[in-house]
Amino acid sequence: MDFETIRKLKDCCAREAALRVNVYPKWVKAGKMTQEKADEEIRLMQIAAACFNKILKGNAPEVQQQLFDTKPYEPPKYNYY
Repeated sequence: MDFETIRKLKDCCAREAALRVNVYPKWVKAGKMTQEKADEEIRLMQIAAACFNKILKGNAPEVQQQLFDTKPYEPPKYNYY
């Protein structure tokens, strides 16, 4: 996955988190969602945005960096001799 796609994912998650912060309180007030569920859903989207941000900055744990391998695929090289 390239850095541009990861940046777009981070921006998308950040927008969604902001949207949830604005919309979910109204849903809680209307009885469409519990406060606990709203808090959890907002927190999860904020965590997703933060994870993508860490990957972009190169600060994510190696395991996360490998999930979104930003290097082009290179087939393994075998030395048969």
